[in-house]
Amino acid sequence: MTPPLDRVDFIERDVISHAKSIGALTDRMSDYETEAAKREVRDEYLEKRLTGIEGRLDSINRLGWWVLTAFGTSAIALVTNFIFRGGFFHAP
Repeated sequence: MTPPLDRVDFIERDVISHAKSIGALTDRMSDYETEAAKREVRDEYLEKRLTGIEGRLDSINRLGWWVLTAFGTSAIALVTNFIFRGGFFHAP
């Protein structure tokens, strides 16, 4: 049988070991919570940036359609003017 002091020593070392384990777990948990909060802030910022980029792309798209419509209308007016003036037929 072991003397009582050895048993107390063993229990004390065991308690210290458990305290270290619990301390490490709480440190890991707080690190995880910090990283989760950082990730959430990053995601919110990224969402804002992507929304802004989408808005700018939408305005560029609308401008592109307006330019395409203007060129298309000009081309139709040019062909129509050419036809009304006689096309390729020229009187001598």
